[in-house]
Amino acid sequence: MTRCSDPFVSSVRTRAGRLPLGTLARAAAMLALAVAIAAAARPSLAQTGLAQDVFAQPAAAQVAALAAPVVPAAPRLRGDVIVSGDVIRLGDLVADAPADIAATPVFHAPALGELGTIQVARLLLAAHALGVADVATGGREQVTVTRAARRIGHEAVAAALAEHVAEAAMLPAGEIEIAFDGTPPALLVSPEATEPVAITDLAYDPSTRRFTATAYVGPGPAERRAQAAVSGVARQVVSVAVLARSIARGEPIRADDLRVERRAVERVPADTRLDAIEVDGRVARRALTAGTLLRQGDVERPMLVERNGTVLMVYESGSLTLTLRGTARQAGGQGDVVNVENPVSGRIVQGAVIGPGTVRVGNAFHGRVAALAN
Repeated sequence: MTRCSDPFVSSVRTRAGRLPLGTLARAAAMLALAVAIAAAARPSLAQTGLAQDVFAQPAAAQVAALAAPVVPAAPRLRGDVIVSGDVIRLGDLVADAPADIAATPVFHAPALGELGTIQVARLLLAAHALGVADVATGGREQVTVTRAARRIGHEAVAAALAEHVAEAAMLPAGEIEIAFDGTPPALLVSPEATEPVAITDLAYDPSTRRFTATAYVGPGPAERRAQAAVSGVARQVVSVAVLARSIARGEPIRADDLRVERRAVERVPADTRLDAIEVDGRVARRALTAGTLLRQGDVERPMLVERNGTVLMVYESGSLTLTLRGTARQAGGQGDVVNVENPVSGRIVQGAVIGPGTVRVGNAFHGRVAALAN
C-alpha cells in the first residue's frame, strides 16, 4: 500500500461573496408591502375560492418562504474509493462537493491495480484550498484509494505467442504449448483498454524450440498501454486418449471410457494421435487395459457378419427381391465387402454387409438366383 502523492492544489480559492444583512431586510420589507397591495387589489379571487396559495398565506409566511435560500447538502467524506484514472479528483473523495470544482484533481492515483492511502487531514487541506470547508469526516483518519485495473493473465499471452510460433514453425496453432521461464507474465491495463495481446520482436529457434518476444497491449507497437518481455519453450503437443477403464474385446467404446490428454509429440507413437483414430461406433478389437494409450489398431467397427457364419444373401432389382442362405467366408462390419459361398452351387460371390447377418449381393449373383428359381 502506498501513500498518494501531494495534492495538486495548495492555495485557497475565494468563494462568491454574500449580500449584507441590511440589504436583505430592506428587500424583504418591500416584498411584503407588494404582496399586501396585490392581495387587497384582488378580493374577488379570495371570495370565489380561486385565490393562489401565496395570497391565502399570512404576509410574514410569504416573505419567509420566498426569501429563504436553498441550502445545498453539506459536503461529506465518501470513505474508501476506487478510481480509474491517473489522478484523484475532489469529487472522488468528497460527496456533494460543489459541481464547479468536483472534477478538480487533488492527488495522484496509485499505480494500476495498487492501493494508496490519504490522511484525512491532508484531504481537508486540499478541499479548503479549493474553498470547501466543514467536510463531514465521520471520524475517519485516513481513506484508501484503489486504482482499478484489468489483469490479463499468462493464458492470453501464451495463446498469442502460440499463434506466432506456429506460423514461424509452420504448424497448427492448436499444437503449440507455451512454457514460460520463471513466473508466468501478466499485464495490467485500465478497465477501458479493449485491445488484445499482441506479440512483437519474436525470436524462435526450431532446433531448441526456445523463444524470446515482447507481449504488449495497445493500439500499436508505438503506443503500448502495458508490455512484458517473455521467454521460454514452445513445444509441439498432440491430443491422445488414455483408457479410463479396462475394456473387453468386442465391447463398445464410449466417450467416458477415455480421458483426453495433451502430450509432447515426440513422446507418443504416431498411431496414438486422437485426430487419427475413429472412435464413434467402434468396439475394442482386443482386450484393452486401463491407463494405456488408445491406438489406431485397438478399435474396429462392430462385426455384423462372422467368418463361416450363416448369412442372408439379398439381391434386389426393382420391385424384385431374392434371398438365399449362404456362408460368409470372411468377417465384416457395416459396409464391408465379404466373400459369401452359395450353398447350392458352391460358388463364391461378393456382397456388402448391410446389417447383422445380412449381405447384399450384386449383378453377378443375379444369374445364379435366376437359375435357382428355375
